[in-house]
Amino acid sequence: MTGATKGKRGVRAAVQAAQPAASGNAAGGTAGTGAAASGTQPGRPAAAGAASASPMQSAAPGYLASRFEMRPAGLFRKNQDETTTWICGAFTIEAETRDDEGRGWGLLISWHDRDGVKHEEAFSRALFTGECGDVRARLADAGLSLNAAQAARQAFAEYLNVAASQGRARSVAKIGWHEVIGHHVFVLPGQTYGATSERVVLQTADAERSLFNEAGTLAQWQSGIGRLCIGNSRLAFAASCAFAAPLLGLVGEEGGGFNYRGPSRTGKSTALHVAASVCGGTASSGAGGFVRAWRATGNGIEGVAAGHNDCLLPLDEMGQVDGREVGEIAYMLSNGQGKARAWRTGLARAALRFRTLFLSTGEIGLAEKNAEGGRATRAGMEVRCCDIPANAGAGHGLFEELHGEIDADAFARELKQQARQLYGTPLRAFLSRLIADLHRDPVGYADGLRARAADLARQFLASRPGATGQVRSVAGRFALVALGGEMASAWHLTEWPEGEATAAAARCFAAWLAERGTEGAREDAQAAMQLRAFIARHGASRFDDWKDAAPQPAEQQDIAVGQAAPQERFRTGNRAGWRRWIKREDGGWQWRYLLTAEGMREAMTGLAPREATRTLADMGLIVLPLPTKEVARGVLSGLHHVPGTGKVRLYQVADDVLKDSDEAPGGG
Repeated sequence: MTGATKGKRGVRAAVQAAQPAASGNAAGGTAGTGAAASGTQPGRPAAAGAASASPMQSAAPGYLASRFEMRPAGLFRKNQDETTTWICGAFTIEAETRDDEGRGWGLLISWHDRDGVKHEEAFSRALFTGECGDVRARLADAGLSLNAAQAARQAFAEYLNVAASQGRARSVAKIGWHEVIGHHVFVLPGQTYGATSERVVLQTADAERSLFNEAGTLAQWQSGIGRLCIGNSRLAFAASCAFAAPLLGLVGEEGGGFNYRGPSRTGKSTALHVAASVCGGTASSGAGGFVRAWRATGNGIEGVAAGHNDCLLPLDEMGQVDGREVGEIAYMLSNGQGKARAWRTGLARAALRFRTLFLSTGEIGLAEKNAEGGRATRAGMEVRCCDIPANAGAGHGLFEELHGEIDADAFARELKQQARQLYGTPLRAFLSRLIADLHRDPVGYADGLRARAADLARQFLASRPGATGQVRSVAGRFALVALGGEMASAWHLTEWPEGEATAAAARCFAAWLAERGTEGAREDAQAAMQLRAFIARHGASRFDDWKDAAPQPAEQQDIAVGQAAPQERFRTGNRAGWRRWIKREDGGWQWRYLLTAEGMREAMTGLAPREATRTLADMGLIVLPLPTKEVARGVLSGLHHVPGTGKVRLYQVADDVLKDSDEAPGGG
C-alpha cells in the first residue's frame, strides 16, 4: 500500500492547531485525489516521487514573478500602477501530471478550506483553455475563495496556463487497477494502493463527489454488520460480491452481476445496503448513499459503471428501468464497454471502458422486464444477469437467521441502522492486504487465484454432470464471489467462519439454477417455450383452417356426435401457417399446427432460427418428414399439399406441443 493519504471530513481542532494557514510556497505530501475533495490523514507518509516545487520557482522564467505573487492571503496579480488585485485564496501546485502515454497533462493542486482542512485535486490542462469555469466551480465547492470579477477570472486562467512544477505525478482517468511503471496499483478517490516511483493520482474531466467514504472502524463493522451476515446466505453473498469485484481484473474475468428478485418488503434493499457498506457511503445516507438506481437511461448507467470500475456496483429496483433497454444494459455492464460515439467531425470518440460486478434488486426479473418492453430475453442476457430468488425459504423473506431479533422487520431495521453508521473500512483493509500479497509475486499470485476459483466452481458443479457451458460460466462467477468472501474471512475482516462465504454462494447458485429450470443450454428451453407461447397466443388468429376433402364415413359418424372442428367467425390475418383438425390415436380430436418458414422464424425471434429449429426437432417438438436427402442435409420442413393452395413447405409441430406448456423449462 502506498503512503498516499485519505481525505477526512469535518472540523478538527488538532488540525487547526497544528496546520498554519495555506501558503503558496508550502510543499505538499498528500495523496492524489480525483473528483472528490479530500483532506490529509495525519501520520501517513507521502508516496515516493511526491516532490513538489513552488509555482514561483518553476514557472516560465520571470513571467509569473513579474505578474503574480502568491501570499498567505492568496494569489495576487501585480498591476502596472504598482497596486495588486486579489484573485483567489492561496493554493500550491504540487506536481504536473500526465498519463503513461505522455498525454493528459494537468496540475495537481492543493489548498485549505475555511476550516483548515487540506484538499487536493488533479485538473487536466484541457480545462484551462477557456475561463476555467469548471475548475473554479470545483475549487469553490471544496472551500477555496475566488474573486468573481471578470479581470480576476482572466488572470486566474492566465496563471494556471503558465504555471508549472518540478514535481511529477502519473495520472489515471478512472478508479481501479492500473499498471504504472511496471507495478500494479489500485486507485480510489483520495487513495492509491501500491508503491511506485511516482505518485499516482486520479484525474477526471468531470467532478462527482466520491462515494468511497469511510465511517466507523473495521472492528465496529465486523461486530455490527459482518456478524449479522453469518447464517444468512443472501447477506453473506451480497457482502462477498463487494470483496470479489476487485478480483475480476486479477483473474482475467469479465464483469457480470446478480439480481435479487422478489416481492417488496422481503429484505432486498437491506442486502444491497450490506453490500454497499463494504465499499463506502455518504454522511447523509450512510451506506445507502453508495447504492445507485436503475432509474436511468443506458447512457446514464454507462457513466455510473465507469465510476465503479473494478468495484461493486449496487443497483436498486430493476423495475424502474425502461424494459426496452434493460437487456442491452445487462450486456453493456458485463462486457465493460460503453456505446461508440462520434465527435461532430465524424471521428470516433473513445468509448468508456470499465469492469464491474453489479448486484441488483427488483420485484421482477430480467425476463419479465424484457417482456414489458416487448423484447425477447436472450440466453446471453440471463447468463450475464442472474436472477436469484430473494426469498431464502426460511419463513423470514431474504433472511434465514435473525440473530435474536423478534422478526424479519426488526432484523432489517437493525442492519440498516448499522449500515448508516458503518461503511467503507472493509474494502480498504481488503485492498491493503491484496496489494501486499500481489506485489510479492504478481504472476504467481494471480494464477493461484484463478486456480482457487476454478476449484470452487468444480465443487458447485460436482453433482451436475449435465451442466452446459452457460451454466459452467455462471458457476465460475459464483465461485469468484465465494473466493472473495473466503479471502476476506481468512484475513479476519468479516468475523465469518471458514466456509461461510462458500456455503452462501453455493446456496445462491442452486437457487439460481432452480429458477432457471434447466442445466442445459438456455436456448434449448427457450426455443420450446417460445414455440408453445407462439401457438398458444396465435392459434386462432394466425393459422388458416386446413379444409380437407369430404370426410370419410367413419369421420362423418364422429362429427355427428359433436366432434366437428370449432368454427371461427373472423378472417386469418398475417398467416403463420395452417391448423388441421385431426383425430388422435386415443380417439380424441385436436388441432395439428403446421408453420411456414416465415412463421417459424417469427416464433424463434431472438434466437438463431436454424439452430433453434434443429433443437426443436431433437426434442421431438417438430415432426421430421420421411427420411430423405433433404433431412440429411438439415432441411426439417416437408412438402404438404394444402387444399386450395397447393404444395407448401411447412414445419409440422408435434400434436402434444401444448401438453406441458405449464411446465416449460425455464418458465416462471
